[in-house]
Amino acid sequence: MERLESTVLYQRIRNELNRQLVAFFKRTVISDKNTLRIAEVACGSGYASHLLAMEKGVALSIAADINLFDHNQANIDGFKASFILMDIFHPSIQPSSMDLVWNSSSIEEIENPEKAVRSMTRLVRQGGFVFVGVPYKYGIAGYMSRFINRSSRRWLGRVYDQQELRDLLLAADLNIETSFFYLGHIFIGMLGRKC
Repeated sequence: MERLESTVLYQRIRNELNRQLVAFFKRTVISDKNTLRIAEVACGSGYASHLLAMEKGVALSIAADINLFDHNQANIDGFKASFILMDIFHPSIQPSSMDLVWNSSSIEEIENPEKAVRSMTRLVRQGGFVFVGVPYKYGIAGYMSRFINRSSRRWLGRVYDQQELRDLLLAADLNIETSFFYLGHIFIGMLGRKC
């Protein structure tokens, strides 16, 4: 799978996914009047954090991951976000200090996703947002998960339907704001608000 992730095609698909996420955040959370503090946890390449850092309503965009492998592999010229080495379960970000904490395409690989989302929620101020994006059970990812071998299934991770993702956010005491299908329904994302 590492060979697949290093291909130009994979990088282009990942970059398109990140552009779609940034457009979603611009529609739902970011405005020119904001000065938001945003953290992408388990960020991989951090490309979306880089794009978010250039948005007018964003004061701080943090890309956080437990290692630098995907970030270094992406080789983003003039990286604009702040990169932090961090474990999602032991964050080095001050609790209740962020306006939006988010992740796309990592929670499904984590052994304890409920604990991960609760950890993300602790980083958000009251009234702030948490976004989680995962492979969609009724899209191509769900279809693939039934036919691929065990090691590829581990790479893909768990696939979720809308109710399972809703339950994950509700278990972290988040109020559901909206859901979002992206990259051709390969992923489903949900935005929750901490109240």
